[in-house]
Order: sequence, then structure tokens, then C-alpha cells
Amino acid sequence: MSENEESSKLPVITLGILLLTLVGLIAVGFEHFVSPDKDELIKAEKFVEPEEEVVAEAAQVDIDSIADPADSLIVTKDSLLGKTDEEALAEQKKEAEAEVVPEVATPAGKSHSVTVEKGETFSAVARKFGLKVDQLKALNPGVNPDGIKSGSTKLNVKIQAVHIVGPGDILRKVAEKYGVTKQAIMEANHKKDDITLRGEVLIIPLKK
Repeated sequence: MSENEESSKLPVITLGILLLTLVGLIAVGFEHFVSPDKDELIKAEKFVEPEEEVVAEAAQVDIDSIADPADSLIVTKDSLLGKTDEEALAEQKKEAEAEVVPEVATPAGKSHSVTVEKGETFSAVARKFGLKVDQLKALNPGVNPDGIKSGSTKLNVKIQAVHIVGPGDILRKVAEKYGVTKQAIMEANHKKDDITLRGEVLIIPLKK
């Protein structure tokens, strides 16, 4: 081989060596970036694991806190669905019985029975004898206030007294004796005139 031929091949060999060296460097660098050392991977995994545990614990706490109200709601719903119509009616009855019903005070006085006169209403009878409507209702629990009939319906009332007219017992004096008005005595006894007869029986109503 001549010196010219050897000198012409030298640049080609040198270029080939440089290309191989460049390819080797590129391969080593790519492997370094793509495949880190095992020690580094282990360190990275150890660093990430605590965060995953913390997140898992936090998720568990949230789930537990949400589960309790749901359980209570389910129990309440089941208890409501478990009630029958009879049980619901029984509870309503107990509640109604537990309600405090105000008692109507029975007025003091003597019991007396009167017959409803023509044109009289239930409230008119109560007013005539110095009673409140509720008091008259309490004295006559079996009577319908709207269904009374003149001449036939009898009502129990309370009166102050029964006075038998004696000598000098004019209506004014009798009214003063019992602390009521003369007009009240006249209404209670269906009197149109201010006249009394000896031996006459007068019903004295309660004081208004």
C-alpha cells in the first residue's frame, strides 16, 4: 500500500472513532436520565409513602364522620316506617288527652231547674241568671245550645236563693237585700210589673 492510500484512509478511521465515541456518550447520558439509580428510586418511594398514608387516613376520617349521621337517619326512617296506623292513632289520642283543658268554675249557689221560655236563647238564659255561657254549658253537658226548644227544654241553673214575699217586701227592698238589681229579679221571674204579692215565690239570680 502506498503512502497516499494510507493517508487517504486516516481521516475516515478518525471520523468513525469520533462517531462511535459520540454514540456511546449519548447512550450513557440517555440511560442516566431515563433510568435513575436504584438507591434514588428507593429514596423517592420512601418519601412518597408517608404522604399516601396521610391521605388514606384523612379519607378514612372523612368517611367515618359521614357514616354516623347516615346511620342515625336510617334508624329514624326505619322507626317511622315501622309504625302502624293503630300506633299512630294511639299516640295522637295520648297527646290529645295530655292537653290541659281549662276547667269551667261552677258558680256557687243553689241548683234550680227552669223551662226555656218562648223566644229565649241559650245565652239569654245564662245572662238572665247571672251565668256565663260556658258555665251554663257545664251545668247542662247533654244539651245542645242550638237545639233548645221553648216550653219543653229544661235547663239546670244556679241561683242565689228562693225568696218568699212577706209583709212590705217590695221588689226594690228584696233586690237591696240580695245585692242585685230590681230588673234582674223581674227578668228571672218573668215579671212585667213592679208588683209583688204576699206569699209569692221569687227566684233571686246570682250577682252579675
